[in-house]
Amino acid sequence: MDGSLSDLNTIIKVRGLVNSFGDHVVHDGLDLDVKRGEILGVVGGSGSGKSVLLRSIIGLRKPQAGTIEINGYDQSTMTNDQMQAARREWGVLFQDGALFSALTVAQNIKVPLREYFHMSADLMDDLARSKVTMAGLPLDAACKFPADLSGGMRKRAALARALALDPEILFLDEPTAGLDPIGAAAFDGLIKDLTKSLGITVFLVTHDLDTLYRVCDRVAVLGDKKLLIVAPLEDVTKFDHPWVQEYFGGPRGRAAASLGSGPPKDC
Repeated sequence: MDGSLSDLNTIIKVRGLVNSFGDHVVHDGLDLDVKRGEILGVVGGSGSGKSVLLRSIIGLRKPQAGTIEINGYDQSTMTNDQMQAARREWGVLFQDGALFSALTVAQNIKVPLREYFHMSADLMDDLARSKVTMAGLPLDAACKFPADLSGGMRKRAALARALALDPEILFLDEPTAGLDPIGAAAFDGLIKDLTKSLGITVFLVTHDLDTLYRVCDRVAVLGDKKLLIVAPLEDVTKFDHPWVQEYFGGPRGRAAASLGSGPPKDC
């Protein structure tokens, strides 16, 4: 890092990213900067590589080429110990929640606490209850198994686990998928409130237009094997590209815009 203001304001920097599956190229020279403290929504058509991009950034997929820096550290040159320490600063919510079905919500939250810290059982219990409350769940949900929860409650339980280590960055993969409109709106509100109160950065892969309008500071659009545009939503909707215009200008996009939810006024 050169210490410039731009570097200090950038928490994730992707340069020249290439991802392919055999002869099928998903990303070809993709560049992206994620600003510290923002909620960045990532959208794109089917097969555009939204989740592949997320998995590359968090180290679950090794790209064919390119560099990924998080907090100024090149992920490809870090030792295993350095990578393990860096991952303490991230929280991840996968699309299906990925909770351990044989563990209660509280026990799921304790998994990363046990992995990274040596603490008393009482302290872990207190922290687990704190994260359950933070995720908007009733305290009695801590003792329940994932199968005993509704879809919306499972999403919140997975969020509670993602928040277990007080991360600096929260990665969310389709967090409102499968939720009814009321549940999705409540979850969006929770993410927005947590971002403000905790000062975290959110990298949010979604196809939900309502989510984009409700919570995102900027939107990154994947297409043609790279990023077409990364900008506030009002600029993205004006971008001259067939998929962008169809997605945001179609009936569903117009309905989302007409709700008046719009980007936050302080974006």
